[in-house]
Amino acid sequence: STVNKIVRIGYVSSLLYALLPQVVYLFRQNHPDIQVELIEHGTKDQIEALKLGKIDLGFGRLRISDPAIKRILLRKEKLKLAIHKNHHLTRFIDQGIYLSQIIDEPIFSYPATQKPNFSTLIQSIFTDLGLVPKDMVEVREIHMALGLVSSGEGICLIPESASDIGMKNLVYIPILDLEAYTPISLAVRNMDQSPYLPQILECIKQVFEEEGIPIQLEGD
Repeated sequence: STVNKIVRIGYVSSLLYALLPQVVYLFRQNHPDIQVELIEHGTKDQIEALKLGKIDLGFGRLRISDPAIKRILLRKEKLKLAIHKNHHLTRFIDQGIYLSQIIDEPIFSYPATQKPNFSTLIQSIFTDLGLVPKDMVEVREIHMALGLVSSGEGICLIPESASDIGMKNLVYIPILDLEAYTPISLAVRNMDQSPYLPQILECIKQVFEEEGIPIQLEGD
């Protein structure tokens, strides 16, 4: 009898706006005999799930090191600033803006889940630049943050790919600080000889090439 081959992939939800769906779709096309199961997990939970064998691969956004886990940096995704189209900062839409120029604004960060998360990543970028935002409010998730910005309430930092969410009244300004990025990494068990890894890396390379995005593929 044929054994059903299953690969369980953990992911953070914001990567659904990035290239993860294309990568998984291509993997399914190339390997129709392998069943793919997608399981949403924060980056920190992915580490535990990998160690317990609940997932085989994890796509995440945080730098979390663990001796049992190998992380491969795929790309550094730039951050953008989401603001209301009538906000006074729209004058920077063409030239971009530095984080030092927004610290007096009310900033929504997300998610309000177990730390570390995307919110702590944003906080650490400000800290690394020696900046202290005056009014940073944590909300449950990205749609809530963008909904509040769309109602004229404040501003929000998001990964570039999330600007495809397409909420009304929003415009997005490039952030000029080189430190303003979120790493996208693939995590696997350190000694894992799984055949899925080279297969999924092949799909990642192909999708990144098609999109014209440079791929890093370096140990993180």
